[in-house]
Amino acid sequence: MPRHLLSLIVALYVFAYSALAALSSTLIANSLNELAQQGFAAKDLVLEIESTSDVTPIRDVYTEIDTIVTEVLTNVNFMTNTPVITDEAEEQLVYEGYSNFVQSLFELMDAFSSAAAELLSLDASTKYKILSEVRVLETAVDAYFFEIIALFPANSSYNAQANNQKAQVDTHCFQAIWAFDLAAGNSSSPVSARSFRARA
Repeated sequence: MPRHLLSLIVALYVFAYSALAALSSTLIANSLNELAQQGFAAKDLVLEIESTSDVTPIRDVYTEIDTIVTEVLTNVNFMTNTPVITDEAEEQLVYEGYSNFVQSLFELMDAFSSAAAELLSLDASTKYKILSEVRVLETAVDAYFFEIIALFPANSSYNAQANNQKAQVDTHCFQAIWAFDLAAGNSSSPVSARSFRARA
C-alpha cells in the first residue's frame, strides 16, 4: 500500500475517533439524568433494607453502584475532545443533569449514613463491601465531574456551582464512611465491655 494512502487512512481514522469522542450537550445531559435514576434506585433499595430489616436487596445496591461506576468511566473516555459549552441554553441543560445526578448521590450517601447501624446488624460484612463501593464510586465520580465542570466556561456561574456541588459530594461520601465506622465502633463496644468484665 502506498505510504501516502496509508497516512490518509490513519488520518481519517483519527478524525473519526475524535468526532465520536466529542459528545453533544444533549447526550451528556441525558447520560447524567440516567445516572441520577440509578442513584435514586440504589438509594430506594438502601431505605427498603433499613425499613424491612431484610438485607437481601443489598446485592442489587452493589449492582446499581457498579453500573454507575462503569457508565461514568465510559463517559469520561468519550468526553476527551468535547469542547467547552458556549451556548447558555446548553450550559443549563448539562447543569440540570449534573445537579440531578449530584442530588441522587447526596440521597444515596445519606441513606447509607442513616442505615449504617441497621446494615451492620443484619450483615457485618456490609461495612467493608459498602465502604469499598463508596470509595470506588467517589473516585470515578470525581474524575467524571472534573470533565463535566471543564465544559463550563471558567467565568460561568455554572462552573462555580458545579465545583461547589462536587465538594459537597465528597463530604457526603466521607459522612457515609464515617457513619459505618461509628456504627461498627458502637456495635463492638458492648462486646469489648463484656470481655473486659469477664477478664476482671
